[in-house]
Order: sequence, then C-alpha cells, then structure tokens
Amino acid sequence: MTEPLISPAWLAQHIDDPGLRVVYAGRSADDRPAFDAAHVRGAVFTDGYIDFTEDREVRALVPLRATFEATCARLGITPGDTIAIYTNERSMWGARAYWVLRYFRFPNVHLVDGGIEASRAAGVPLTDQPTPPRTVEPVRLAEPDTSILATYQDVLAAIDAGAEIILDCRSDEEFEGRGHGHAVAARLGRIPQARHLNWEEIVDPSGAFLPVERIRTMYAAIGIDGTQPVYPYCGGGIRAAVEWFALQELLGYEGVKNYDGSWAEWAQRTELPIEAGDLNP
Repeated sequence: MTEPLISPAWLAQHIDDPGLRVVYAGRSADDRPAFDAAHVRGAVFTDGYIDFTEDREVRALVPLRATFEATCARLGITPGDTIAIYTNERSMWGARAYWVLRYFRFPNVHLVDGGIEASRAAGVPLTDQPTPPRTVEPVRLAEPDTSILATYQDVLAAIDAGAEIILDCRSDEEFEGRGHGHAVAARLGRIPQARHLNWEEIVDPSGAFLPVERIRTMYAAIGIDGTQPVYPYCGGGIRAAVEWFALQELLGYEGVKNYDGSWAEWAQRTELPIEAGDLNP
C-alpha cells in the first residue's frame, strides 16, 4: 500500500488488517466530544497542536525528534505500522499529521479522503467505545527528512534568486494584510513575490480533495506547474501542509518544502521584508 490518499472504502475493507493503526487528527477543544460519540473503531485521538507541533522560539514548529518519539510511544504508533489518518470534516490537521510523520520517515502513512461522514457512508465501522491503549517499545526515529522542510533562510534566498515559488496558503485577508489568521501575528502582510491559493479552495466541505486535474489547473493558473520548487507557507506550517500534500503527493511535483516557521516566524523577524495590499489582477 503506497498511495498517500486512500478512500474510505479502502479503510472499510482493511480496518482489521494486522499492523493498521487509525489516527484521528483534530483539536481537543473542537473535536473531542464528537470523537467520543462516534469514531472509527480502533482509532486513537490526536490533538494537532499538542502532538504535531512544538513551541520553541516560534509557535507551532515541527516537534523535535525526542519530543515526537515520546508522542509516538504515548499514542502507540511506530514506523513499522501502516497508519491511516482521518479528520472530522474539512480540516488542516490530517495533512499536518501526515507531513510530520513523513518528516520523521514513517514509510506507510496515508490520509483518508473525506471526513467522518464519508467513512460512515462507506461502511467503516464506528463506535463510541474508547480504544484500549497500545503499549509499544520505546520508539526510536530516524533523522528527519529535511528535504520536505523549508527554513526562513531558504525562503529569503528564493526571493533573491527567483528560482523557487513561494506559495501563500492563507485567507485573502491575511494575504492582503487586512487581518490575522488563527493567531495574532507580529506584523500583517505576506512574503514578497508570494503566489496565493487559499488551502480551502482545493478541498470540499466534507474534507475530500478536489479531482487531481482540477487541482493541477488551479495551480497552473497561478504559475505553478511542477517545473520549479515550491515553498508553501501559512500562519504556522499547518494549512500549508495541505497544499504540500496536494503538490507533492497528489500531483507528484518535486522540490516542495513546507515552510514550517511560516508567517509566525517571518512576521516576528522584523529584518525580513513584507508586502501588503491586493496584487491579484
């Protein structure tokens, strides 16, 4: 099983496969009651900010390896498992969880296309019974795959060279410098030369990705066709993970790197340039 995106029907067919671990990606404050009422049988609940980010000098960075080893042990998942990630409805957290697991070189990780209702309709068994904790040996992870992560230095060099594309995945208001996102930023605006496509445009309300060729056309309309590396960013590298997934895993474009620090880092580094205003034609 190598497909990054799997259907709810696949999950229904393989739910009892040995070695399959189902991960729900969400937020405790928003999603825990619904998860407790009905979740995929055997699923473990994860809180995106707690389990797939870590605040250091910048908020919501990818966890350090030792931190994520402890998280994996607590969740009962290992790189030897086949992992299927699902969400409630349209959510950025499934792609963020996928990207973090790929960053730590989990070889068999997959995102279920569509939210919980799509799984229900496909006959995936749901339950309100808690999933028994799974005990695993201390988890030891390989060195992270830094080829899928961009730093602010990479992005700054891209501005100077013009050889890579910077992709803003935030809302129109954030891109134009008219408002904050999920967290208050030190400055408003965008990274200079950034193209713009709101992550919500490539998934439907159920959480399913639009058809691949439609997504390809949407990116082509803003000058992204797979011939240049792309650095997606958002407020904290979370929404950007959705577009990283679309570009790299669905379209197969190479050189796609999630700028993990994203606007949280760029805005607080006052030496870095910003733009604001509507530059769309």
